[in-house]
Amino acid sequence: MRFVRSAFNEEQLIASSTIIPSGRFPLPYLERLPNSTSDSTPLLIMLHGRAARAETIFSVEGLLDKAFHIISIQGTYPSPKGEFEWFLPYDYGHPLESFTEEHFRESERILTEMIIALLKEKNISEEHLFLMGFSQGSAMSHILSLRGNIKPKGVIAMSGFFPRPIIQWSTLNKSSRFLITHGTVDEVLPESESIFAHDFLASKGISSEYYSYKGRHKMTIPLLKHTDTWIKQNI
Repeated sequence: MRFVRSAFNEEQLIASSTIIPSGRFPLPYLERLPNSTSDSTPLLIMLHGRAARAETIFSVEGLLDKAFHIISIQGTYPSPKGEFEWFLPYDYGHPLESFTEEHFRESERILTEMIIALLKEKNISEEHLFLMGFSQGSAMSHILSLRGNIKPKGVIAMSGFFPRPIIQWSTLNKSSRFLITHGTVDEVLPESESIFAHDFLASKGISSEYYSYKGRHKMTIPLLKHTDTWIKQNI
C-alpha cells in the first residue's frame, strides 16, 4: 500500500490511477481517465507546488467529478527542500525582487511542448483544457496561459504568487477564464498576491473570479467543491 503527502495529510495513492514514467515525454505524470467520455469532457492538468511531486496535488482527484480527465505532471527540478519544483533557485525571502524569466524559461518551454504533445496524443482540443496549479504551480499556470502558446479554456490558480515579469509582456492571451483562490490565513504566501493577480487580470479585460476561503496554505473541501462546480460551469 503506497501513501503520499497530499493537500490534506497522508493519503493512499488511488489504485485507479496510472503512473507514467518519463519516456515519450520529458516529465513523469499521473493520469486518471474519465469514467465516461463525450465531446465536452474536460482535461484538467495539475501542477504541484514547491517541494512536492505529482502525487501530492493528484491526491485530491477523488473530490473532483469522475467525468474529468486528470493529468498531474511532476516538476522540472529537484527541490533543495526535497521532491521537486518548477523554478530555478531564487531568493525565496524576496521573491518579487529576485524572480526573473530566467528562473522559469526552461520549465515554460518543457511544459508548453509537453502539454501540446499530450493534447495531440489524446486527441483533445484546447477548448477542453483546464490548468490547475497550487503555489508554485499556480504561478506556472499564469505563465503558461498568459503567454498564449497554449490557450486553456480555464485556469485555477490556487494560493500562489503572480510572476512580475508578466507585467512587462507586450501581449497577453485574454481568452482563458481564471479562478483565483487563496486562504485568508496562509502562512507561506500572503493572500494579497492572489488579489494582485485577480486585479491585474481584470485590468487587462481577462475574465477572473476571486474565491477567498478560511484556511492556511492547503486546499480545503469547500475550495475543491467550488473548483469542481466552476469547471463544470465553464466547460
